[in-house]
Amino acid sequence: MKRASAVATALVAFAVFGYLAIAPEYYRLRWLSGDASDQTLLRKLYSLAAFSIAGFVAARATRATGRTPTIAATAAVVALFSAGIEIAQRLAGSRETLGWNLADVLFGAAGGALGAYLEARRRYL
Repeated sequence: MKRASAVATALVAFAVFGYLAIAPEYYRLRWLSGDASDQTLLRKLYSLAAFSIAGFVAARATRATGRTPTIAATAAVVALFSAGIEIAQRLAGSRETLGWNLADVLFGAAGGALGAYLEARRRYL
């Protein structure tokens, strides 16, 4: 049951973050929009936090299936998830530049790595 719960939690987290990233009622909020404004730093910090949570639950789900998660593999999974979000946002009409898309994918990888690191250290926190 622990394995199913961990995997379900990861899937729900990825679904919720994916939805929030492309749903017009949330994505078009000023602080989440692709506009290069004074809110960019806040938006990127939100992204890093969300991807850290995604990395944490992905690493936890991996561990629950009997495999040892690595920081690099978790970062790659979350970066791919982030790239998928960038593609979906582009299809939904985002005007972010390719540079910002790449930055967002890198934030995804960094967040995934941080989440995996925290999951590995959870017993010490």
